[in-house]
Amino acid sequence: MTITAPPAPAPAPAPIVLEKRWTIQSLRPPQDAQSARIQAWTSLATFGWTGPASSAVAILDRLVRNASEHGQCSGEKIGVRIARTEAGDLLIDVIDRYTDFPLFKQAVAGHLGKGLGQIAQYGAVVSWHPHDHGKTVRAVVGGARS
Repeated sequence: MTITAPPAPAPAPAPIVLEKRWTIQSLRPPQDAQSARIQAWTSLATFGWTGPASSAVAILDRLVRNASEHGQCSGEKIGVRIARTEAGDLLIDVIDRYTDFPLFKQAVAGHLGKGLGQIAQYGAVVSWHPHDHGKTVRAVVGGARS
């Protein structure tokens, strides 16, 4: 296992206006992602977010699939949070139990797999941070500015 240094903290987002949190009992990546997509569409409909909802749902789908496939989540819970900020950005957080993220920069650049590279192509800013019970991978998507 490769251990990487924790990343620099992401800039603090604008204050949160609305948020929705839930957990997914991980079964298999396609089912985990489908559950996340259903919850996301429902949440976004009530958030009044002016950004591209289909892009936000696709980003969440990819983050949940990555957690399910690579985050040691089989049979475990994956945490999800979607939040809208005062600035109109959407924060998409996915929490898994694996505390490391080897080769994060290469993954976001699209040199490893396709997930995080695709998320960056949607215009999202992707970051991650470890914590006591795993890690959080965050995508920040701009609202009407995207």
